[in-house]
Amino acid sequence: MQGQKKNGWRLAGMLSVIVLMVIQAGTVAGAEGWLHWRGPSQDGTTTEKQLPSKVGEPLWTYAMRGRGTPVWADGRLYSWGYKGEGQDLQEYLTCMDAETGEVFWQLGFNDFMSDTVYDRYSIGSPTVDPETGNIYLLTTGGEFFCVNRDGEMIWNHSLIELYGRLTFPNGRIGAPVVDGDLVIHHIISSYWGADGPARDRFYAFDKKTGESVWSSTPGVSPKDSSFASPLLGWANGRRVMYAGTGCGNIVCIDVRTGEPIWRFQLSLGGVNSSCVIHNGDKLIAINGVENVDSSKNGRMVALRLGKQPAPGAQGPLVLSYDDELWRNDLTMFTSSPIIVGHRIYQMTDTGELACVDANSGKILSTTKLGTSQLHASPVYGDGKLYIPMVSGEFYILQTLGDELKELDKVSLEGTALAPH
Repeated sequence: MQGQKKNGWRLAGMLSVIVLMVIQAGTVAGAEGWLHWRGPSQDGTTTEKQLPSKVGEPLWTYAMRGRGTPVWADGRLYSWGYKGEGQDLQEYLTCMDAETGEVFWQLGFNDFMSDTVYDRYSIGSPTVDPETGNIYLLTTGGEFFCVNRDGEMIWNHSLIELYGRLTFPNGRIGAPVVDGDLVIHHIISSYWGADGPARDRFYAFDKKTGESVWSSTPGVSPKDSSFASPLLGWANGRRVMYAGTGCGNIVCIDVRTGEPIWRFQLSLGGVNSSCVIHNGDKLIAINGVENVDSSKNGRMVALRLGKQPAPGAQGPLVLSYDDELWRNDLTMFTSSPIIVGHRIYQMTDTGELACVDANSGKILSTTKLGTSQLHASPVYGDGKLYIPMVSGEFYILQTLGDELKELDKVSLEGTALAPH
């Protein structure tokens, strides 16, 4: 099967072209590329130079339905999508030549247990392990699996059978993270004993064998599902991760043990946007649903990092509003922020790109790009922002201090929904 060259823009081809244009950042031996939903820096940025200022003609297109973000490793593109309708619907992990669009292999998965509706399939992304080149993915139907670069199955778990994973009509999946010998994902589950109540739980597996290592329950009763991708970091000498949850919390968890360290109640609904860290001392997060302390929807906050439970005390420590360094009124349900120096770039639900001072939270400027925005996040590299819009417009903007200059704009055939 070959990817075909076309004159018109199609969403799947466009997303692939974006990966080819923007995402060439290396990692370590084993696999190199843009290996995870949020990129090598976990914040939607790359250090690559000489990135294009114009889109140009597509190298190739490949028809694929889905809302996930492709990843790229060693010249291969891994994309998650679906085809078919009703009982014939299948999700596919597709491995393609990034230069030509030639399909090397596909793995298909039936959804036989979820209550996903409409076109809410494949709202997630594969993750490539930089050490082995293996690929990890959670299907909408709850199968968490590992394959090698040739598409051979290494291990596969049904999280519904093993842990009572609950499904939702919206189909949000997200992307796993790999750290050391672990691969980690979070799901909403209800099982038995201490794991009986429905909670947004994090599960860590040995990345090579699939053996369960730990599970963690850092939050409270969920109101929604969340595809926020965990952000890895260090705090007080411990390897930690930060993530939004379906219960509206931002949580901090010890990666090695699964111990919940702290949580902060940001909203009353699920937090889908991923977090970013500024200057090593503050965590920045945004939500787009009802706030806890007001009837208004959405805000962006910066939280002071470094707190942990007292010696001998059981976590998670519950942070208060005193732990906020600043807040503003920006609103976004799913699109994630990116951080460049001391500036945060954030799409809002009304289609504006906001530039925010990361030290104070002050909104420095806003640029109207559309009437609304859903899911898709900007990517930054070489002084440029690459921004797909839900309306189908795709922008390349140059960053000039607090202002932006439009370098290129094209229209896609369809909408751009891939979150990251």
